[in-house]
Amino acid sequence: MAKKTSIPVTKAPAFIVWFAPERAGSPWTHLGALWPTQSGKGYRISLDSIPIGAGRCFVMPYEPHTVSQGEGT
Repeated sequence: MAKKTSIPVTKAPAFIVWFAPERAGSPWTHLGALWPTQSGKGYRISLDSIPIGAGRCFVMPYEPHTVSQGEGT
């Protein structure tokens, strides 16, 4: 019987999925995010949208945005 490992559940994703269109100068679009599975052997993906045009998808590490003093409202 395989031993299950306990992985802490976090609300923050491990990775963010982005789409970069082939058109020069076009902005990247946020597509979704990935969280580690409970077994730790894979990732669960949640996509908010799916690209239609030509381009590439990138999976980048999640970096939380911190608001500096005097920034934001």
